[in-house]
Order: sequence, then C-alpha cells, then structure tokens
Amino acid sequence: MNSLSLALLGYGRMGKAIELVALERGHHITVRASRSNPATLDQLRVADVALDFSSASAVEHHVMLCAQAGIPLVLGTTGWDTSSPHLAAAGERIGIVIGANFSVGVAIVSRLAALLGQLLEPTLGYQLHIHELHHRGKKDYPSGTALMLAQTLQRHLPFDAPIHTEPAPPIPKSAITLSAARVGTIAGVHTIIADSEADTIEITHCAKSRRGFALGAVMAAEWIVGKRGLYVFPDVAFEILCSQQPQ
Repeated sequence: MNSLSLALLGYGRMGKAIELVALERGHHITVRASRSNPATLDQLRVADVALDFSSASAVEHHVMLCAQAGIPLVLGTTGWDTSSPHLAAAGERIGIVIGANFSVGVAIVSRLAALLGQLLEPTLGYQLHIHELHHRGKKDYPSGTALMLAQTLQRHLPFDAPIHTEPAPPIPKSAITLSAARVGTIAGVHTIIADSEADTIEITHCAKSRRGFALGAVMAAEWIVGKRGLYVFPDVAFEILCSQQPQ
C-alpha cells in the first residue's frame, strides 16, 4: 500500500487514535482540523483522503468541501441526516465510506445480524432486542451502531419488524426494541438478543479501546482511493477481509 496523505476532520480522541494507526501503517497527516482550526479547501486539495470524526453540525460542510477538493471521504461522524441531498450529490464526484461504527468486529457482527434475520422464521417465536452501553460522554442515544444493527435485522427478517427506541407499551411482538445506558468510560458494548420460550441467542461485541475503530477507518481510507460513489463500512470491511483470504 502506497503512503497516503490524510486530512483529519476532527482532532479529538478518535482523530488522535486514527493518527497513531495511520502513522504505524506508513501514512502521514497533512491536516489536523478542529472547530477552532477548520480545514480549508486549499489544504484538502493536497490530501489523498479525508476522515471525518467531528460533529453532526459540521458534516454537510465537510462533505461539500471534500467534493470541491476532489478527494474521497471516510465519514464516521454520527447523529446527522444520512438522507441529505448533499451526500448523494457528493457521491457522484468522490468516493465516500459511511459508518456508524468503523470497528471491523462490529462489521462482522453486522453480517451475523443479517444472517440471523434471514433465519428467524415467525413460527420460531423469537422476540428481538438490542442493548448498548457507552461512556457518559456519548452524545447520541441510542447509538448509531445500535440503530444500524436494528436496521440490518429489519431488512433481512421475513416479516415486518418496527424498531422501537422507547419502552412505552404497546409494543408489537414482532418489534425490534432498543435500550441504552451511559456509564463510566466504556468504549462500547452492543448485544443483539433473540429470545423465545425455547432458548435465547445473544451476539455481543465489546470494544476495548478506540484503536479498533481507528484501524477500520484507516483501512477504509486505503480502500476508497480511486473510487466514486457511496459505500457503507460493513460492506467495505467484508470486501477487505475477503480479499485477504488465501485463494
């Protein structure tokens, strides 16, 4: 892999974690942008890829700026409207990888969620729930990852399954319910639960640090070079992992 010039749009804890992984993989950082030190168009034009882990309010501006600069974007900020027309328009000019969670482990769990959804026939009687835990500083509630996993299940189930983020009844038996807690310094725990009278199935991913998210983001940056269009990280991670398997 050739060395890349990376622009970090957001230089908080995730930005710094990405920087460490990027340097280990032989890349270099040309832009370290923050709210008090925003990136300029001229700065982005000399970068190969931008990685956005900033704030929801800054996403649309960063998307348009990257499209103007003609550089691909890895977009990991959550809590913004993914149906934005600016995103679709930018995807016609540059490559964009979108992810609520850039952990390769979570991407694998997303694949397992899709398979679980395909296998859960209504006659089996399973009810579905997703619970997530994060540190007290986590802003979105429930997490973007929990919503992504719920939507993955929903797309693959052979029956209609509304997503309920509030516990207030009435809740249909077919619903996918979500719950969340904010405590301590937990990096992130997501558990998919399928419960029936016969048994309980649980799939859990427990993040130990931000390094796993940073590694996935840098891998996505390496992959998106030379591509156009909109991509979601679970699909990108699956393609990367499959390409690394021996033929």
